[in-house]
Amino acid sequence: MKRSFVKIILVGAGNIINALLGFLFISSVAKILDTGSFGKYALLSTLLVAVSKLTDFGTNSVYVADSIATEDKKLTNIFYTLKIILLLFSITVSIVVLKILNLGSLTLSLYFVLGLIAYCINYTLNAFFQKKEKFFHLVSLNTLPAIIKGVSAILILTGKMKINLDVSFGIFSLSIFSSSLLSIFLSDEIKKFKLDFSKTKEYLTKSSPAGISQLIHEGWPSLSNSIAKITGSFSNVGIYSLAEKISNILYLASVSIFTVLLPKNAYAKKRNEKYNFKEVFIISLLVILMAFFGTFASKFFVSEFFGDKFSESLPLLSFLVFASAFTSIQMFMENYFFIENKTNYIMYINVGRLVLFLALSWLFIPNLSLKGLSLSNLLSSIFSLVLSVLLIRKVQKSKSI
Repeated sequence: MKRSFVKIILVGAGNIINALLGFLFISSVAKILDTGSFGKYALLSTLLVAVSKLTDFGTNSVYVADSIATEDKKLTNIFYTLKIILLLFSITVSIVVLKILNLGSLTLSLYFVLGLIAYCINYTLNAFFQKKEKFFHLVSLNTLPAIIKGVSAILILTGKMKINLDVSFGIFSLSIFSSSLLSIFLSDEIKKFKLDFSKTKEYLTKSSPAGISQLIHEGWPSLSNSIAKITGSFSNVGIYSLAEKISNILYLASVSIFTVLLPKNAYAKKRNEKYNFKEVFIISLLVILMAFFGTFASKFFVSEFFGDKFSESLPLLSFLVFASAFTSIQMFMENYFFIENKTNYIMYINVGRLVLFLALSWLFIPNLSLKGLSLSNLLSSIFSLVLSVLLIRKVQKSKSI
């Protein structure tokens, strides 16, 4: 357990540093752009992250778990083939979505497609480093883009770089390409591959429950921002997005924990060892404590850094910080379903959460506006966590029979 915490701290510290540099960039953009333009930037950036997850669609976690359990060397070729198929599909989807949202200018569309390619490379490298438990390299995949964003933020805040919507989104999108430099640390065996369509359908089917869940997780900010736009304006998107970006620091905690525990528990499963629920319980308590601290710290930060420009974000923070905390706990608990080959349960949990969120938003937003959207987020996150615990207990009981 001690070794797990050390690895989680390493990955978590790296993710937090990356997040701070990324947040410095988004803060500089928010200070310069008007709330409407910032709202467009927020929608584009969250949409890019959401659509980019189509290039993963659960294949990363399934590849890591299966390649450790079976040591089948053909899986790497199948994995690469799936990435290419999913990338082509995601590019098609992105062009359609940008047109629907009336954000499909030539420049923004080009940056969006290039961003998808960059993210696909990033996710592919992520899986290889996670499998080998090379967590320093894994964290560095996001550190290089974060450094570019951090340097850009300093240039913007000091007046040495002039930005508009196109430039802001271009920096966000193209900076991801820097992570491809870490491909030099891959073994020659992994670098060499050939297309293998033999089991792509089988693995895509196996990955799809987790993939749907992943799309819901990663698409949540984009969905929330879209609802804020539909029910209000791009200014509403900017206000809500800023509060949500601040609260997402706890989501990074869940990503760090999931990254460490998945390969660890996959190797434990291979040795016929029991799943460590005590470890999960202790980590969950720490995340809740972080939420209490984060609620107060985040409100102070917005007031001091942004003044009155985003004052409407303040009432949303308490709801969103705790929503992020409960979602974080639920997310890193999901690796249990990967280990037990019950990824369909992950889909049930997150589809249920999505349906409840949409229903609550429909009820609350007319009277409570953005606060209603935030409250819907909190209640649906509590629901998904409770459902996760119940389904884990169900699997445990079935194993004991």
